Amino acid sequence: MTALLVVLATLAFVVYGLERNHHRHARFGSRLAGSHDVDDRDLARVSTELHGAADHAAPAPARVAARLSVRSV
Repeated sequence: MTALLVVLATLAFVVYGLERNHHRHARFGSRLAGSHDVDDRDLARVSTELHGAADHAAPAPARVAARLSVRSV
C-alpha cells in the first residue's frame, strides 16, 4: 500500500512538473512562425537531375535492335 502511494505521488509530481514547464514556455509564440513563400531549390535541382538522368538513360532505338540481335545469336 505504501509503495502504491509513493508511485502515485511520484507520478503526480512528474505530471505537475511537465505541465508547469509546458505552460511557462507556451507564451513565447510559435517556433514555426515565419515566411513560407520561399523557393524550394532542392525540388528544382532534383527534378532537373531526374529529367537529365531519364534523357541520358534512354537508349536509342538502333542500339536496342543491335543489342537484341547480338544476344539472340
